Amino acid sequence: MITRLAGATLAAVALLCAPPAQAVFRLYLAADGDDARDGRSAATAIRTLARADRLLQAHAPREDIEIRIAPGTYRGQQVLWTYLNGHRISFLPTPGAGARPVFDGGGSAGTWFELRSAAGASKLQFRYLTVTNYWLGIDLVGDRNDPAGGWNGYNEVRNLRFVRIGGRYGAGPAPYSYAAVRLINSRYNGLYDNHFESIENPSEYSGYLHAIYLAHGASANRIERNRFVAVNGDAIRTRDGADANRMADNVFDRAGKRAAYSDWYCIERCTLPRPECPSAGNVFRDNRVGDGYYGAVPSTLLFGADDACGALAEPRLIESGTVRD
Repeated sequence: MITRLAGATLAAVALLCAPPAQAVFRLYLAADGDDARDGRSAATAIRTLARADRLLQAHAPREDIEIRIAPGTYRGQQVLWTYLNGHRISFLPTPGAGARPVFDGGGSAGTWFELRSAAGASKLQFRYLTVTNYWLGIDLVGDRNDPAGGWNGYNEVRNLRFVRIGGRYGAGPAPYSYAAVRLINSRYNGLYDNHFESIENPSEYSGYLHAIYLAHGASANRIERNRFVAVNGDAIRTRDGADANRMADNVFDRAGKRAAYSDWYCIERCTLPRPECPSAGNVFRDNRVGDGYYGAVPSTLLFGADDACGALAEPRLIESGTVRD
């Protein structure tokens, strides 16, 4: 009896001492939602991510945020996201959803989701969504002129499907697109378990496009367990001091114009006020690489001289465990 009472007392003490559940501020989206609503429940769901951003600016929550997205097709949406609060902001399906929400640009849209921030940790999280028929999918942009600072990061893209992205499928400021996911001075991000398929520019512009493009200080990112199918530019490209990125356990199937992965930096007709430099310390490990988009290609390729900006402290690339299919 004494033992049972003591156990019950300990359990009660543990319950009293347990930290309270962390508060989460939620907004709800539905394909038939109405942006005139408040979005605070499934019954008052809004329709667009742009409206969600405006509501967050108005409410200014100081806790984690979830944008809960009901199954359905969201047509023609584009958002320049502005609300950040130092906490995690998640874009994910409603609980128990039987199908992925689909954001469909309809062939006339530019970029689905754009962030322009140089304020450090932005902590955006994307889960279980499909993005299709856009010029560019996700664009996380820091300050490319401030490689020592001016970054955003700690974002995560997990279990997304990017299908029919590029100049063939969307309308942007140029006839060619750059990426399905582009990181410019965006760091410490994770891209896990995503599917990239039909990432294509018109053939004459295929070299500009990459499924994942890391540029101008986009460093210390992890690209793992993704699948790349039918990408008519190099599937992963690093550029200009995009260092210490890890690319592991990915599958490349008919992906790559010159290689599955490449590193490049601009030498002529460049737009930065400083010289661009090769990236260093990147890791390409345990990936499965088939043919490229136009035929056989090497698994990796490094453009330009290694010492363009002086001797590197570490190799540009460490490759191991590549399996050629």
